[in-house]
Amino acid sequence: MANYNSDVDMDASWTNELSDAHSTYYDEDQDQDQDQDEDEDQDKDQDQDGSGDEFVDPDVTRSFQKDYERAQKPVGKTESFHDRSNFGHINLARAAHAKTTVDYKEKEIDDIPFAKPGPNKHHKQSAKWVRPKPNAATKLLWKQRRIEETFPYSFARPFRPSPDDIQRWKYEQCPAGWTAIEYIQPLPNDPLTMFNRHNSVEEYMASDDFVPDYTAFKGLSDVEKKSVIQREAEDNGLERPKGYTVSFHYNPHVEYHHFGSSHPMKPWRLTLTKQLIVAYGLEYTMDLYEPRPASLQELSIFHDRDYLAFLSQVTPQNMKPDDNSYLSFGFGGDSNDCPVFDGLWNYVSLYSGASMHAAQNLLNNQSDIAINWSGGLHHAKKNLASGFCYVNDIVLAIQLLLTQHQRVLYIDIDVHHGDGVEQAFESTDRVFTLSYHKYGFDRSGFPFFPGTGGIHETGPTDPLNFGKGHSLNIPIEDGIDDDQYKWLFKTVTGAVVDKYRPTAIVLQSGADSLGGDRLGRFNLNIKAHGFCIETVKNYGRPLVLIGGGGYTPRNVARTWCHETAVCVGANLHDDLPPHIPYIQAFQGEENGGGILYPDLHNTKRHDNVNSAQKLQNIVAQALENLRFIEGAPSVVVNTKGLTEEQLMRIREEVQQELDEEEMDRHSLSVESARRGKEKNVGGRGERR
Repeated sequence: MANYNSDVDMDASWTNELSDAHSTYYDEDQDQDQDQDEDEDQDKDQDQDGSGDEFVDPDVTRSFQKDYERAQKPVGKTESFHDRSNFGHINLARAAHAKTTVDYKEKEIDDIPFAKPGPNKHHKQSAKWVRPKPNAATKLLWKQRRIEETFPYSFARPFRPSPDDIQRWKYEQCPAGWTAIEYIQPLPNDPLTMFNRHNSVEEYMASDDFVPDYTAFKGLSDVEKKSVIQREAEDNGLERPKGYTVSFHYNPHVEYHHFGSSHPMKPWRLTLTKQLIVAYGLEYTMDLYEPRPASLQELSIFHDRDYLAFLSQVTPQNMKPDDNSYLSFGFGGDSNDCPVFDGLWNYVSLYSGASMHAAQNLLNNQSDIAINWSGGLHHAKKNLASGFCYVNDIVLAIQLLLTQHQRVLYIDIDVHHGDGVEQAFESTDRVFTLSYHKYGFDRSGFPFFPGTGGIHETGPTDPLNFGKGHSLNIPIEDGIDDDQYKWLFKTVTGAVVDKYRPTAIVLQSGADSLGGDRLGRFNLNIKAHGFCIETVKNYGRPLVLIGGGGYTPRNVARTWCHETAVCVGANLHDDLPPHIPYIQAFQGEENGGGILYPDLHNTKRHDNVNSAQKLQNIVAQALENLRFIEGAPSVVVNTKGLTEEQLMRIREEVQQELDEEEMDRHSLSVESARRGKEKNVGGRGERR
């Protein structure tokens, strides 16, 4: 095999070809639009014959009209279709009893598709939801919220929508008090369909002569390719984890975007990550999802509407650097770390939608660990772009989790302080933010970005603010090594979990804390970074795992592939599979020698100025900060100007009720298990 030429500027050559791939992608979309027009002409011919649907509304968008037409097919049929607004494959299986849908005026349901009716089948709250098995058909369930302000993540479509319904969905309006929950079938565990659809890899692939092993692999049939990947999975002992479910949320369109040839953020690092995951066969151990982009309404749950309107409209062609709004929203300036590039709105919608979908999967009990490596942009503020981050997908995901979870712990192991997330939840005790990051000065003598996150920054200082004490920052200096970081993380994180008792965890796994990173200043190796994920996984809480920083793409891909394996409980071989596209990115002494776990100390080592005494002092101060948290908070929001004593009394009452409900659920599960054992499964189902 030819050796990779280290003199080649990978960033310049790959990104130029990636720009061409981006243009090709939009050309493909135009071709698909033409194909869809032809499909519509055929549908109109069917209508004239009486076989199609009679409803025609010129004001309804094309995709919704086609959805409506497909919904009229006979009951009992199952249809798979590609929803262009969702970029995902959804299976709609219509049961015989699912003949009616929601009555918006009466707020009742005559029948709930795929839900097992309770004592009163006409009341939606009596329905019982059974967790779907992997690869089960789509299940739609309308769920009523007590709080009318709850914003839905996705708007599921009834099987027989009325014209008014379609108009509501067209403008993404949901009736007050109702939330539509969309259960999307996991994609087939097929690397050739999941990861090669709209894939940019082929657009900037190295020449065949340059990668002979991949050339041979590319010449195989689809069946032979799958066989090669399955053998690799077997060699690594991969299997689906027992007792819990891991889901992988990824929209391949996100990797097409390009910040600029000189910008350190490279979305195509996701391409390398994806290729490693597929080459090892890890996709067979998870449920795969291709989430749709987030809508403007969903993003406005946190972000300012004017800011979102600006993001949705600005392009390199129409931007005005001297415009006040351009500067006030965080664009321009001396650093210009948040450039305007083609497809910016599509980019932020894609990675945000994936994080929100991952959180929704936890709420639906479809996943125990949900992964989105394209997210983790933790610097974005409510109306401000910052630090390569435009929309804060982490905040949006946490807000979704708060609709059902009492307390959410956010952990950040990016080399930069997660200031955007901390600021967003600084006035609530329902979110605890814990950030491990470099704090101090950079090589130029300026404060290391973003310049916040000192050990004494624990949230608001006002004693009446519920967020007081619910931020914990662990400032670290240059050059920390594996053993120091692992001890620090395990000690402090364990204390936070014991004290705060979170019901769900969101972990931002920024890979710029690795040794050899283009912007980072630590000396961590891949397995030490993955130790943090394994530690959090062992706490047994529902977990959303998202990406973040990382500016040496080959090592970002290695790390996130390893941490995906950690989530499913797998141990991967050190030698990379030879059929990886772009394997030359990992070959050569400077690129890691073609293995998964190279020693990153050899590439760019920083002097370690973290003494044992300094780290012990940090831990001591962190534990002292935790002492002021008076136990885990309950779900009480002060909207009526109650005194602190009244609030504390309400907290105690609510906590007591929650404890009683937990005991009742436990008793019911024990009784259900006992009755199940007594059931005469060999006969007609009678009980003794």
